[in-house]
Amino acid sequence: MQPAQRLIIGFASAGHFLHHVLTGLFLTLAVILEGIWQRPYAEIIALWTLGAAMIGVGAPLAGWLADRLGHARIMTVFFLGIGFASIIAGTVTDSTEMGLALALLGGFGAIYHPVALAWVSMTAPADARGRLMGILGIAGSIGVASAAVIAGGLAAIAGWRMAMILPGIITIIAGLALLFCLITGRVAASNHQPGQEAAQAAVAAEAARIPWVVLIVLAITFMLGSISYTAYSTALPKWVSDMLHLDPARAAELGLIVGATMLMGSAGQLIGGRLADRVPMKPLYVATFLIKLPLMILAAWLGGAWSLLVAVVIGFMFDFAAPVENLLLARYSSGKQRGLAFGLKFAIGFVAAPLGVNLVAWAYDAAAGGALVLFLTLAALGLVMLATAMALPRDAGARVTRQPVPA
Repeated sequence: MQPAQRLIIGFASAGHFLHHVLTGLFLTLAVILEGIWQRPYAEIIALWTLGAAMIGVGAPLAGWLADRLGHARIMTVFFLGIGFASIIAGTVTDSTEMGLALALLGGFGAIYHPVALAWVSMTAPADARGRLMGILGIAGSIGVASAAVIAGGLAAIAGWRMAMILPGIITIIAGLALLFCLITGRVAASNHQPGQEAAQAAVAAEAARIPWVVLIVLAITFMLGSISYTAYSTALPKWVSDMLHLDPARAAELGLIVGATMLMGSAGQLIGGRLADRVPMKPLYVATFLIKLPLMILAAWLGGAWSLLVAVVIGFMFDFAAPVENLLLARYSSGKQRGLAFGLKFAIGFVAAPLGVNLVAWAYDAAAGGALVLFLTLAALGLVMLATAMALPRDAGARVTRQPVPA
């Protein structure tokens, strides 16, 4: 790869890591704040509802702006904005202010996925896009896993406020580094590179022949998948705490266990990305739903340490699907509007993410039944996604020859 391509992969990977750290900190801190604020967990975790919604509703605008102003420029806004929002969340004095701070954090968090995924898919070598998407994805998975460790560790050492403030400062520093690379020309600000138009035109012409059923299937699986993943990742700290009968006051222990559980599953990103470079993606995509279905049912009934093993495999399958899904979308979108295409994907999360958060709040209500109800509901959603993915054409996502796009 050329030096500019390496920098793009580096900043995109760092951004994915930091995005999931900053948007995941509160999920563990909510368990801690339950005791500090003396309020029910369901009430505290619901404060993330608006922030989760903003990640979806802001995505199309972010992608549209990046298509016009440059992906690198908008990524700089992401780093600086979400970093400041996290610092603000660490200085609030009540739950109302926390809800507003989390909404701001979610708003800037909306920038990452549509902008960075389009940035990488347009600049990565054509024969390595799946592998690089996998690397990008695993950076995010490490961020998801690290969020619990960072939140629990910093809260135990310096209090819950520092758990929000310090990661925010680090993110701002990353944004300033990208700004420096833009100013010095190490990373191009413009999306339009020499030779890019011909390659994009060929891909756009091929995408125009794709059956509408593909777009319908992807829209349904994007939405239900977002509900499922948001609910699963939101509930994981609470589920692990209950299954292992952990003391909520031992924040570092909870964060370490949850983080290790998710980190072990993150290898799915690399395996899914590598396979997507080599074989048709429909069987890979269908397999993710087929395997998760019995696991969700099993999770509803399991307790104790065995639940951690199931959690690892569920996380592995969520991560396995991510690069396959992103390459399916990149395969069917033109370069000039790829940011918008990814933005629309994550806009589906406008409905999905809040439903996922509130599904957890509803399931853990005193009268609802907790993990049993939650995982049986996720199994039902998985069955619908499996049936929908089966409707993809046989050659959906088959590999095509593309010219590399200069970085």
